[in-house]
Amino acid sequence: MALLKEDGSLDIERIYALPIEDFIKEIESLTDAQVNEFLSKSKPYTCPGPTKAVVVDYTLEDELARGGALLEDVINNLVEKI
Repeated sequence: MALLKEDGSLDIERIYALPIEDFIKEIESLTDAQVNEFLSKSKPYTCPGPTKAVVVDYTLEDELARGGALLEDVINNLVEKI
C-alpha cells in the first residue's frame, strides 16, 4: 500500500525515510501511475564530491567466487522477473 498524503499524492519524504527493505517493498507495490509520480517528484541523487577509487587486494574473479555479481547480471535477472 502506497504512503499517501491527505490529498492522495505520494508522500515522497516518508518513502525515502523508510529502511531499505521497506523502501523496496513500497516501490514494488506502486502502480504505474504512482511510479511515474514518484519519479517526477524525486530529486536525482547528487554526489557531494568527485568519485574516489577504492583500492582492493583481490581480483574480480575472487569477488565473483565469494558470491559477488556483475551489475549486468543483476539487471538481466530483474528484467526476467518483470
